[in-house]
Amino acid sequence: MLAVMQVVCETAAANDNNFSRPRHRTLPIAASITPIANYPSKLRIYLSNASRYWQARCFFKGKTYTQSLKTTNKQSAISAAKQFFHMKTAELYGEHIKQRQSAKTTFADAVPAALALQQARVLRGELSSAGLRILQNRLHKTIIPHFGDMELERIGYTQLSAFVQKLGIAGMTTTTIQQHLVATRKVLNYAHSVNLIPAVPKCPAIKVSNKPRGSFTADEYRRLVKVARQHIGERIPITTTSRSRRAQNSIDRYAVVGSDLHWLIRFMVNSFVRPSDIKNLQHKHITVVRGKHTYLRLNLPESKKHSTPIVTLQPAVVVYERLLAHNRALGLARENDYVFMPQLRDRSKALEFLGWQFKFAQSVAAVGGNKANDKARTLYSLRHTAITFRLLYGNKIDLLTLALNARTSVEMIERFYASELSAEMNIDLLQGKRG
Repeated sequence: MLAVMQVVCETAAANDNNFSRPRHRTLPIAASITPIANYPSKLRIYLSNASRYWQARCFFKGKTYTQSLKTTNKQSAISAAKQFFHMKTAELYGEHIKQRQSAKTTFADAVPAALALQQARVLRGELSSAGLRILQNRLHKTIIPHFGDMELERIGYTQLSAFVQKLGIAGMTTTTIQQHLVATRKVLNYAHSVNLIPAVPKCPAIKVSNKPRGSFTADEYRRLVKVARQHIGERIPITTTSRSRRAQNSIDRYAVVGSDLHWLIRFMVNSFVRPSDIKNLQHKHITVVRGKHTYLRLNLPESKKHSTPIVTLQPAVVVYERLLAHNRALGLARENDYVFMPQLRDRSKALEFLGWQFKFAQSVAAVGGNKANDKARTLYSLRHTAITFRLLYGNKIDLLTLALNARTSVEMIERFYASELSAEMNIDLLQGKRG
């Protein structure tokens, strides 16, 4: 009898895989489960066999909530998971703040609902999703650690002044401090709007000093173009970090001066575009216009609340047509293909790789490395150069026309672009006479 039972048990064990229930495709792949740094451990991202996209999972009020993050890039998934956490927190807890009668409401209590209001603005198109992420980061990294446990009614001018002093000691610029005060005030405005506090406290005045990025002189611009053209294919020395080592394949492939770097430099200086526009620029956004004047009309996606077309200078036409021919030879000139680095599908990396190349060109061209008069010079400085050149060499161009075409405001032109000019630079206009 014992021998029979032993045979039955061994048979059952041998056939176990045939009769056990298969693992469901939506369950997380154990090796992919990743917690989010500086967030509760209940928030995780993971991959499953049911989708190629990363998923987010978090436990709230006795229930597990999941959401597809619609990205295959892990870093993008982490950012999306943070937003998922903030929005779900606001949804589940924000409406219950006013019901707390037995205890005083703290600053942290009001944050989720205040963020929910900002999310609604994103849905209405009043605020960009990037702006919302920046607000979330400021609140959770700096503001909540300072004000989180304070009762809302106890936060006044004195407490806000102490916060400003703390940020100053930490080495933040006046602009960054002002932005943190704005984020703090958004929460206090919400608290006032739902009668959690009788009034919004006065904020200390911050004198913001403008620190525009440096532009390039005409000679520096020519040297940058020359160096970028002469060093095509040359490897760039990259000091890797622990994060970048995980993407060593990308570093090996893209730490090289590309054939489109010199085109990029010339295009930006003749088109007024921002680096973020370069990242998103596709052939379908560009129209070549030929008539009394030859130029490109750029119908770019909205950036910084501006959506009007940009008109380029004539040299940008030559640059684009040569780049188009180059891309066409590679089979990458369809209307939905990107103009710069079209082979790179992860556009979040495009500016990073172009930045490596541009810094290398700056170094070889001896244009002050990445600094000029204590002002950082990056890819964005090419936009500053474009606007500065128009102010210097344009034929009596008015600021309003320039601002509209560059998708900015006259105030920004005066504060950040014209501030770098001196009267002597336009001596011809000062001494000119009417005909």
